[in-house]
Amino acid sequence: MKRFLLAGLCAVVLLASSCVKPKNAPTGDAHVRFVNATVGSPSQDVYINSVLVSSGKIPYGGQTPYMTYTAGINAIVFVDGITHISQAAEDYGSEIGDYATVYFYGNMQGGLTAGGIKDNMTAPATGKARVRFINLDYNLTNAMIMAVVGGSNLYTSLQFATASPYYEVDPGTKFQPSASGVTTAPVIQFNPQAGKIYTVWLSGASATEIYGNAILQY
Repeated sequence: MKRFLLAGLCAVVLLASSCVKPKNAPTGDAHVRFVNATVGSPSQDVYINSVLVSSGKIPYGGQTPYMTYTAGINAIVFVDGITHISQAAEDYGSEIGDYATVYFYGNMQGGLTAGGIKDNMTAPATGKARVRFINLDYNLTNAMIMAVVGGSNLYTSLQFATASPYYEVDPGTKFQPSASGVTTAPVIQFNPQAGKIYTVWLSGASATEIYGNAILQY
């Protein structure tokens, strides 16, 4: 599994920021979007290098479209849309041409944080969809399991703040999350389509819940 948050894309982890670019590196465009994955949080504004970039406030479960910005190290800040107080900041590193998603989420220390992960935009095989999963359920201390409904497990131990590999699945596939101690875990059914790529981030308001949130990459 890929270490997701706060690890850095250089290590291909979820939510990272530590790819150091040489000062004379060529400049070019990259693409980034933002997701509010913090249960119970107010809507967020997002700033890149002190410039407001979110088109309207981002509620819990909400996301922005991909937007173009300059590759390299950029200071990203999530700001409470009501109080205008900074909630989480991340110096995120991207390469020219990258697509990435930066998540605002709670951590296991009771705080708030932000981190990004590169989105692989390689097309799936003909007739298939591609999907990966990210564990952002900071209330859950046990690793998650994910099964295809009517099929086998995709993985059996997805830790908090990590991302699974991408899996190629049939259109319409449904997924069943589970973990020790979890009593509420609805089937994740978002009707994946052939030729499309998805990320499903997982969260919950308590240690007994897992909910899936599917977002389209491409």
